[in-house]
Amino acid sequence: MSEDLRKKTFWGIVWSYIGRFGSQIIAIIPAMILARMLGPEQYGLIAMAGVFTGIAYQLADAGFGNALVQKRDADNIDFSTVFYFNIGICGIIYLIIYLCAPLIAEFFHERLLIPIIRFSSLGIIILSFGQIQTIIFKKEIDYKRQVIINLTCQIISAVIAIIMAINRYGVWALVAQGLIYTFCTTIMNWIISSWRPMLVFSRKRLLGLFNYGSKTLASSIIDYGFSKLYDIIIGRVYNPTSLGLYNRAISTSNIFKDTFFGVFSGVTFPVFVKMQHDNERFRNNIIKFISIVSMLIFTAMIWLIFMAHPLFIFMYSSKWDGAVTFFQLACVMAMLTPIISILESVILAKGYSGKFLAISIIRKIFVVTMLAIAWRFGVLWLLIGQIIVNICECLIYSFVTKRIINYSFLNVISDLYPSLLLALVSVIPVAIVDYAVSFALMNADLDITLAAIIRLAIGAIVITFSFFTICKSVKLNNYKELIHFLEHSIGSNKIVTWLKV
Repeated sequence: MSEDLRKKTFWGIVWSYIGRFGSQIIAIIPAMILARMLGPEQYGLIAMAGVFTGIAYQLADAGFGNALVQKRDADNIDFSTVFYFNIGICGIIYLIIYLCAPLIAEFFHERLLIPIIRFSSLGIIILSFGQIQTIIFKKEIDYKRQVIINLTCQIISAVIAIIMAINRYGVWALVAQGLIYTFCTTIMNWIISSWRPMLVFSRKRLLGLFNYGSKTLASSIIDYGFSKLYDIIIGRVYNPTSLGLYNRAISTSNIFKDTFFGVFSGVTFPVFVKMQHDNERFRNNIIKFISIVSMLIFTAMIWLIFMAHPLFIFMYSSKWDGAVTFFQLACVMAMLTPIISILESVILAKGYSGKFLAISIIRKIFVVTMLAIAWRFGVLWLLIGQIIVNICECLIYSFVTKRIINYSFLNVISDLYPSLLLALVSVIPVAIVDYAVSFALMNADLDITLAAIIRLAIGAIVITFSFFTICKSVKLNNYKELIHFLEHSIGSNKIVTWLKV
């Protein structure tokens, strides 16, 4: 990796981490307030509405985002063409959603879904006016401006959501938060970005981008639709309460998954595109990405699995205890994300969008098969089925990367094994200390929420100390790669020197 690209990658990751972490902190505050005011049943109803509004948001991109990033010589004609096309297509999508809202409400037997769907879907039209600026930021690996925009808008929307929640607007506070955030990001994109659309529309350019983008769009729509099959089945076969618990477990695991890995997934694709013609360089950097990312996310997720109960007490109160086991299984799924996402980026960066679509279709066959087997045994088995599907998907992706850059599933396992072992060993001191702390707190007869906060704080300190102590003691190669990456990106300073083995 060249010096300039390495630094761009590093600072892209740093700013993405700042943005992700800040966004999650800001987003979780209104979520914690609302979770105490609303029950699992009400959240289940919101999840039902989200099934269809989410599909609309997937369509809003029209597949051109990745196509513009992947196209190395994209110019203002390409950007302007996609800008005008997206506005038109988003208007049509909103009209369809608006007209279909009563049918969706009837399907779930809940009339309140009609205004929720129609109101929240307005964000699709607002989003279309600011999409191109976001794509340009991503293409240039310019995450600093994205972070400034996102954090500012998160704060504004979160403050309004909290005020609405305090004034007993309930679920409408969450719906309004999403709309305000989308409106604010669109406005700030226009203020901060220097890009402006030209009065030009190229049908030829559009078709060229569509050839690539349509395949990734189709894959995204299919993937999203099939992932929401779980929401549909749980809501229809079981009850809104079960769906609310399931949805809260998944969304909470996604908060931490996005914080620890989402930033890397956003950076890897544009970085891999820049080295797509050098297979040896490509393969070496994939190994580094997988080694570094898995080391961090494995440790984080295993710690969260262990601390799941006090985490939910702190965030949502004891009435959400039914979601704890679901959350633990969701964290297992999140541990597979680095493998799947990075291998996916390899295939897309190489321009094999057709293979990407084929893999997506094969994955859906696995999803349907597991749903057919597991749905009658309960929500727990539906989550176990998702873990099995993710493992199968990883196998398929590695089969393709083996042919493209000679990186097989055995190579993946070999690179991940040290990270998994490190995570498991790092959690052992946490288990010992937490047992002692829990016993002491029980005898102290403290408030349950305060006790959960103390356990989480001590657990976070112990896992951090344990992780770095073990890394520095055994001189793990994955850890050396992380330090090497830091040193060549920002130079040697006191922090990097201390982190060295």
